Amino acid sequence: MARELLHSITLNLRFLEQCAANPAVTARQFNQREQRTMEEEFVTAFRQAVEPWLGGWTFWGVSTGRWVGLGIAIAIGWALGWLSGWPARLVLRRIRKSAPSLVWPDDFEKHLTAPIAWLILMATLRAAVDLLTIPDPVGGILRKTCDVVLMTFAAVLVIRLIAVGKEYLQATLTRHVANPGKIRSIKTRLTIPARILQFVVGIAGVALVLLQFRAVQELGMSLLASAGLAGVIVGLAAQRTVSNLLVGLQLAFAEPVRIGDTVVLEGEFGEIEHMGLTHVVVKLWDLRRLVVPVSYFTEKPFQNWTMGSSDVIGPVIMYTNFTIPVDEVRAELERVLAATDLWDRKTKVLQVTDLTADRVELRVLVSASDSGRLWNLRCLVREELLSWLQSRGRDYLPVRRVEDVSDNGINADGRAKSVLAGADFDGSTTKPR
Repeated sequence: MARELLHSITLNLRFLEQCAANPAVTARQFNQREQRTMEEEFVTAFRQAVEPWLGGWTFWGVSTGRWVGLGIAIAIGWALGWLSGWPARLVLRRIRKSAPSLVWPDDFEKHLTAPIAWLILMATLRAAVDLLTIPDPVGGILRKTCDVVLMTFAAVLVIRLIAVGKEYLQATLTRHVANPGKIRSIKTRLTIPARILQFVVGIAGVALVLLQFRAVQELGMSLLASAGLAGVIVGLAAQRTVSNLLVGLQLAFAEPVRIGDTVVLEGEFGEIEHMGLTHVVVKLWDLRRLVVPVSYFTEKPFQNWTMGSSDVIGPVIMYTNFTIPVDEVRAELERVLAATDLWDRKTKVLQVTDLTADRVELRVLVSASDSGRLWNLRCLVREELLSWLQSRGRDYLPVRRVEDVSDNGINADGRAKSVLAGADFDGSTTKPR
């Protein structure tokens, strides 16, 4: 207690002396100077305390004691990095509890805590190199290595924290949203800006790492000396990259397509699975992947079946004979739709859409909540109506009408007989009547 009081009195006296000598000195500036002084005193005291233990034979210009000190620093840094994983995992678990719909990828916690552990280890080693006064060239190599590793894992950590923020915001914003289109919109608006931020952080990290080397610094100075030519070259080289970034932002906010949308492009039907900075991956119906550049969606026409809503309508075409009872077919359609949960209870239409010389065209329109359910519903309606027609014999199946112009086909009045030709279920041709 007395020591603390004496220290406080000493600081106050020194502050008054500083103010008398220089009235512009403020208390904050004085405290900052005192803090630096205390740090220097601590470093000096630490070096004096461990100096007797830093001797011994030398290896690569560094004494045995200093090598042992580095080893102890590495062990301490590794232990601190390992212990830092516990609070990081605790924070991630609390985030998951606050957003139950949040789903981490496999080994996500490990991928996030590993950069933190490396940062702590490298920071400890970097401080040990300075405290132990490791001489060059070993000291310079260790400092440069620690700086490069620190910058690398700092960039990796920021990139993964952006991914954590994106997943958390997505789970939070979509928690009470029931509209699939709104969910796809939120997911797209978060995914593309997050990827752009990750790209910028990655480029910045690579630049900072490269600037640690003198050759790269000299190259940068020479480029600055010829800034005009270099600017043109870099501009031409980065034109496509910048264009893709701008198109990505346009896709994120104008939303011609969103992650999860059902699209038809290049004659292929599929779903938007992934949207990157340079390309979009479309998952096709047969599980193939169609990869197209992001500029495709701003330069070429395509179909988006779920842009406004995922509800879709699809036709089922049937060809029958003129004797078909349309009302009975309509009643059968209502029975089929009432018995399935694929139908969304919105659209059910059966119409005669065409008449030709030998058949009647019936078109059925049904609706479903999405394209996948619509496909299954159309197949179901087609199969059930076909079974209904088959169960009533061949009277309702389409037949082709021809005229018999042979001698046996002439009526008494000199006109040709009318002939009906059809097909039985076994594939044989019916005889003329």
